[in-house]
Amino acid sequence: MILLAAGMLVNVSPASAVDVGGNGNPYYDCPNAFTVASTNITRNGQVIGLVEMRWSWSCSGNWTRTTSYIGARSLYSAIDKNPNENTAYGLDYATQNWSPYWRVAASQPMCSYASIQDGGTYYYGTVCA
Repeated sequence: MILLAAGMLVNVSPASAVDVGGNGNPYYDCPNAFTVASTNITRNGQVIGLVEMRWSWSCSGNWTRTTSYIGARSLYSAIDKNPNENTAYGLDYATQNWSPYWRVAASQPMCSYASIQDGGTYYYGTVCA
């Protein structure tokens, strides 16, 4: 993806800096996705980000997307099947990142985990569906 920022062309990477586990990169494999569940990530009552569990029928997969509202930070996005089993995760320094997806049945219980590191402290969000 190429964005125009302040009159300059900027390449935006379609993948996290570190990806572990899962069945692939949802950026390439999972078009027409939607958010299944989400929750805010807060710091002392202030909303600083969002964690979303995403789904796409195209890849029959779930993954986690983390968004920072406070600029580029160290982000962690993870998803696991049937909580605490087979975790896939992505790490990046950005305003948004995502985990690899797991190819699962639409009825499979999943949990999405996220963190935003700010000033040496981690702030967390978790959503399950």
